[in-house]
Amino acid sequence: MMKKWVDLLIQLFALLFFGLALWLGYNEIRKIGWDHLLTLISQTPFWVLSTALAFTLCDYIAFSGYDFLALKYIGKKLPKDKVVEAAMISFSVTNTTGHAYIAGGSLRYMLYSKLGLTELNVLKMIAFESVTYLLGMACVFDVSLILSSLFHLTPGSTDIKWFDIGAVVVSLLVLLYWFFVVRPKRKINFKNIQIQAPSPKITLLQMLVGSMDIVAASLVFYTLLRYHMDVNIIHVFTIFTLAQLIGISTQVPGGLGVFEGAFLYLFVHTPAEKGGILAALITFRILYYFVPLGLTGLFFAGSQIKKLIRKGS
Repeated sequence: MMKKWVDLLIQLFALLFFGLALWLGYNEIRKIGWDHLLTLISQTPFWVLSTALAFTLCDYIAFSGYDFLALKYIGKKLPKDKVVEAAMISFSVTNTTGHAYIAGGSLRYMLYSKLGLTELNVLKMIAFESVTYLLGMACVFDVSLILSSLFHLTPGSTDIKWFDIGAVVVSLLVLLYWFFVVRPKRKINFKNIQIQAPSPKITLLQMLVGSMDIVAASLVFYTLLRYHMDVNIIHVFTIFTLAQLIGISTQVPGGLGVFEGAFLYLFVHTPAEKGGILAALITFRILYYFVPLGLTGLFFAGSQIKKLIRKGS
């Protein structure tokens, strides 16, 4: 009974943030004007879109690193081509829906169960990959803030103390994770479930894989934003990572609206810049989320149809 109430509160929380994000987004677009915004998007050169798509492709291929590392953690080895295929399909759905355990987990189980993995194996993989993603976020966020401090750069238009607080929080969480990793007994018992912390080597690889993902995604957005305005890449990395974290923490599917609103709030210096930033945010949402989802969806549907035809023949 308690679990149902918690699930309901989480859903209401996500709905509240989604509604707030839509309202804020609508107000910003109304100030700029739909015609002006659409003009900014349509005027984006082909080479900018191509470069952003190239970074997107690199990131989606690199997503297989999550699965390879998770498989190493649970002690399983599968054909490389099957792992790459499963990772690209499941991540394209997970990125857009935001429900890793429901959408991505169901797909992974359907794809991996044929290769001998159990439901528990898949759940362990998803939990491990979620931690890997958060470790990557923490690394990129902290490093970008350190670089900002060294070069005397201001991350955004809001008070710098919020970025410092964020850096302290994520750093403490990373240190806490490392505490469980380096201690002699790396096993944790939780409600009759034994959780094995990864080795230091695997943890370092987690930080590397997660960081590569965040950097690649940041480069997709930076490429689009750089066309509209002169912006420092470290600024983009810092605020992009924090906005992504805010987006996923609200449980809104793909952080839709919340990520965009958070980035606008954290980044904007003058009202005149909002048009270009919104154009970059909308183009990023299409190229990074919807295009891969459509392509992998067509590929998956095509492969399933081929299998049905082979069975029927």
